[in-house]
Amino acid sequence: MSSTKCPYEDEILKDRRLFFIFATLSVLMPAFSISGIMKPTSEPLGVWFQRSGAITVVFSVFAELKASNMLGLFQASGFVNQTFYTTQDKYIKQVKIYNVIALFLIVFGTVIWGYGDLLLKMT
Repeated sequence: MSSTKCPYEDEILKDRRLFFIFATLSVLMPAFSISGIMKPTSEPLGVWFQRSGAITVVFSVFAELKASNMLGLFQASGFVNQTFYTTQDKYIKQVKIYNVIALFLIVFGTVIWGYGDLLLKMT
């Protein structure tokens, strides 16, 4: 077997890096908003937190797109070589988990977007 990576693995690793960037940003947005970073003085903290949900959803959707791209790579549409199956065996479970994480982040962001001000009032 050659020491070079196969093109399938290169594509998976590129999308995985972008998935982690978008997923991290989607989690950081509500955290930054609760801390009051860049909050206008006229804006209540609850409303500022609620608005962060919209940004969270945007980054989460981008993360989900990357997870879907990775999953789509494993749907062979022609002749593939052995490196395809080796890469599929190596990454398929991770990619499915990334897809679930991205969907969870979308729901998380949507709840913040819809009810963020109320959630902060409860605490």
